[in-house]
Amino acid sequence: MDQRTLIASCVEYYSHLKNIPSNKVFLSFEQAGFIDMILESHRQFPEMDLDFYMGMIDGLTHLENDSPERDYLHYEERAALTAEVVAMLQKKHKMNDLEACQLYYHSKTAEAVSEEKTGYYQKAPQEIFDLIEAE
Repeated sequence: MDQRTLIASCVEYYSHLKNIPSNKVFLSFEQAGFIDMILESHRQFPEMDLDFYMGMIDGLTHLENDSPERDYLHYEERAALTAEVVAMLQKKHKMNDLEACQLYYHSKTAEAVSEEKTGYYQKAPQEIFDLIEAE
């Protein structure tokens, strides 16, 4: 799994588990140093799957219960879309995976994609990319 897919998958899955918009999850992960921790763990244990990273994050945050609300059910679709858009941003702006993830998740467009009620998670990657570029 490449770094951008790993970051997007962790953020989107955690968003689903805790019923929090993914752009806010990314900002929280960034501020808490979880992004660096995830990337370092990936370098050391490249064979590990998403459940490993969720267990690691869950253990660090000492969470006991997942949210009973289910507003962020389409995390797999959002993760796939995010990884594609991040790859496009990375290529266009000659960024590494983390820089491109930061550009994506700090955008107003990512905020709209994070809120499933907008339906943005169903848009084509090119359309999301164009919206970010227009910001």
